[in-house]
Amino acid sequence: MPVLEVTIDAIKQQCMTCGATHAVPLMQGQAKARKAPYILADGDAIEVKVDGQVLAQVVTFVAADFAQIGAATAGEVAARLDAVLVGARADVDAGAVRIVSASAAPDTTAIEVSGGSARAKLGFDGRRQGARLLGVTKGAQTAVDTIDLPHCPECGVKECLIRTWDRCPAAFAASHHAQHRRCVNALAQHLRALGCSDPVAKRWHDAERAPPPDLDLTFPPGPIALAPVNGGAQRDG
Repeated sequence: MPVLEVTIDAIKQQCMTCGATHAVPLMQGQAKARKAPYILADGDAIEVKVDGQVLAQVVTFVAADFAQIGAATAGEVAARLDAVLVGARADVDAGAVRIVSASAAPDTTAIEVSGGSARAKLGFDGRRQGARLLGVTKGAQTAVDTIDLPHCPECGVKECLIRTWDRCPAAFAASHHAQHRRCVNALAQHLRALGCSDPVAKRWHDAERAPPPDLDLTFPPGPIALAPVNGGAQRDG
């Protein structure tokens, strides 16, 4: 099931295919590696573009920064990145390196690990990742109720969350499915209120006069926590 927890700052997601967990910031661009250990070599480097920079920042890894560079830990790699990158921070999420932009401007915040000999070794996929937005535009098509999630760095699966406008039958109001719908709808409304709308979808969002009928009214300000579901994870809201 995609969502384990939602706070005003992040979504904690469980991959429906491999079960890996990811904490995805709402308002900041981010990129996440695969889980450590990492097989690096002295002189390996990655190139990181922060907030749409034209010229990437280059971070070089040297053996002296690691207890064993051929089995580098997530903490060691994150510390090196954090010491060099400007406009971004690096930390460890569920055993893997994560780079997060310092900016929370929804239109421009982004992280892109664009190259370098260490990119594939760390498992960064090279995609530009911005803030979470309500609405997704691809080509001439706009899905106004969709929230895209990053590809899972462990298995590559792509997931999304979908705001729903029908009402769940009362008989299933206490089910995990119904709780997840209310959580996703509350998250969507939160993003809309923050101005985090896809630019094309925004005109539809601005024209809305009422929220979805199934809505968790405890969020915000309180977090929403959902139990994980084993097997048969659902793809929609």
